[in-house]
Amino acid sequence: MSQPVSPSSASASAYAAISWQATIRAVIAGVLIIAGILALHVLQTRWQLTFTKVPMPLPQQTLAVLSRHLAAGRYVAEGADQILDEAEVETLSTNDYLIRGYRDSQKNSGDPTRLLSLNMNYYGTGGATPHVPEICWAGVGMQEASNSRVTFDIPNVRRKDGSVVTLRARMISFVPPGETEDPKKLKNVAYLFNVNGHYVATAKEVISAFWKASNKYAFNTKIEVTVGGPGDFCSQQQAQEAIADFLRGTINHIEDVLPSPDSDPAQNSAGQAAAMDIAH
Repeated sequence: MSQPVSPSSASASAYAAISWQATIRAVIAGVLIIAGILALHVLQTRWQLTFTKVPMPLPQQTLAVLSRHLAAGRYVAEGADQILDEAEVETLSTNDYLIRGYRDSQKNSGDPTRLLSLNMNYYGTGGATPHVPEICWAGVGMQEASNSRVTFDIPNVRRKDGSVVTLRARMISFVPPGETEDPKKLKNVAYLFNVNGHYVATAKEVISAFWKASNKYAFNTKIEVTVGGPGDFCSQQQAQEAIADFLRGTINHIEDVLPSPDSDPAQNSAGQAAAMDIAH
């Protein structure tokens, strides 16, 4: 006749079984984690994939080193570069920005597309969401025009390396404050992004592009162009032509102050430090 099992013995046996099961699960989990790490290492090594993105500093100390005379002197900078206040910089999520006005010397003073404002925002990692006019401008009370969002091509753009590409840019149009909508009198702004040395037209493409495993880094620059001075308004077609001419003549200069896909973060940091030493 078997002896009855005491409650304490039954509890100890159950606890031992549970502990053994927990140990097995922990071992399996550990094996899976190690296998995942090894598989990730193999993928990165064999296929040259990068899942951990190293921050990429600018090759020079500041975007402000961009020339004030672009496209063989066609575009001439006017006035001082705009300086944002602390709250605006915090909203922008980067200290690496350039807001500068240029004048098209080939156009007459009465041309509403003669003046252009260049706004560049650089992000050395993939952690920041790009700021786009359809959100930022609307946030300060600007009214977007009907059916204003247009994506257009800019062909025959010569890059710094001598290659010729077709860029895509996104344009948004706004109605002047206090005015009724007139398709011939709009405030137009367009933008595109340089992501790891390649160009895309939308913020969604930026996010998907810089997190691609085939990209070693995750840096990006928003390049935004606003047509006309404060009191200048024009049609979308006029704005597209002015923006296309500007970017076609200046992208190679802009790329001079941005990292290239084969940039070395360490060399860029050293270049910035040397520039600071010279400045001081």
